[in-house]
Amino acid sequence: MRLLWLDLKSFRNLDGQRVHLDLRYNLLTGKNGQGKTNILEAIGYLGTLKSFRSATRAEMIRHGGTTCRVAGGIQNGEVNATAAFALTPQGRALFLDDRKIVSQEEYLREVAVVSFIPEDVGLVTGSPSTRRKTVDRAVFDTRPTYVREYRQYLRVLRHRNALLRRNSASSTELESWSESFAKAAAALVKRRQDLLSSLNPEMKKMGRILGFAGDLFLRYVGSMDLSGPDAQEMGIVSSILHKLKEANKRERETGHTTVGPHRDNILFVARQDKGGQTGLDLGRYGSQGQKRVAVLAFKLALARVIRQTRGVWPLILLDDVASELDPARRENLGKLVRNMGAQFIITTTSEESGFLSREEGSVFNVDNGSVTQLT
Repeated sequence: MRLLWLDLKSFRNLDGQRVHLDLRYNLLTGKNGQGKTNILEAIGYLGTLKSFRSATRAEMIRHGGTTCRVAGGIQNGEVNATAAFALTPQGRALFLDDRKIVSQEEYLREVAVVSFIPEDVGLVTGSPSTRRKTVDRAVFDTRPTYVREYRQYLRVLRHRNALLRRNSASSTELESWSESFAKAAAALVKRRQDLLSSLNPEMKKMGRILGFAGDLFLRYVGSMDLSGPDAQEMGIVSSILHKLKEANKRERETGHTTVGPHRDNILFVARQDKGGQTGLDLGRYGSQGQKRVAVLAFKLALARVIRQTRGVWPLILLDDVASELDPARRENLGKLVRNMGAQFIITTTSEESGFLSREEGSVFNVDNGSVTQLT
């Protein structure tokens, strides 16, 4: 996906702005607090229907306003279209070529955006639920039908938990829902594992390019043994059913399902010697610089996997990515940006970022919500 132009109306401090973008590199410069990250947030929402700031709809609407609207011209291969969203404090409307879209899945099939913001470093040390959500979103980005499997899993999980809290539920009824739960859970676990199988080799490559001393990868830590033959989907079903039987008494007491992908974890791991098998959990032992490079490598690797699975590059947003990188890593990132083939939109406080020159792409200055292209 490439973004040809962006139209912003009453989105935070941005109003009445129409920006025409370069198909490869776009640098947004300006002092802090002027609206650079707001532009990335608007584009990110256009491509994911989520604010990477976890903002509410009301927070994204310009102060004193009642609605905002963001539209963009998108290009996927030879096909051009217009994607748009409108927000009010009460709801959201989605559009493709001025046609109102009811299905979120239908809308998201047409767009693809990967973003990195400084706060993403918290993924490494944050809660397992945050990493699960990030990986589930990545699975959806590479496999849009995953949203149906995910929703089915949540539906079965809620029903099974309701049965556990109902003391009158029979063993036969609970066993039936446990079988449905195990099948739905196994599908999610397998999709996550498939993603990591594709993602980890790319993450290793990206880490090396960015100057990481060792191999970076994600490790899936399940609530059951997933090694050997149990790594296949039917083996996962059997493992989950076995664990559910073991936990039956405890689950009836607590009223909650204690086994399954909603309890699993994903770790950012570095293996710094070729003979090592387990590697180090960066959440516990990594430096701040290592964590930053690990998350950036993950995001860039995800972009490459999306390209492999969907046939189009996602638009890549990088917010203040250079500020914490040393000169060597900054130079390596600049080379990577030039060679990837995706469209990039990058924010920085200075045009002298080492990423690109005006001859290679477009440079914009953002000042108090006003966007001006520099020539």
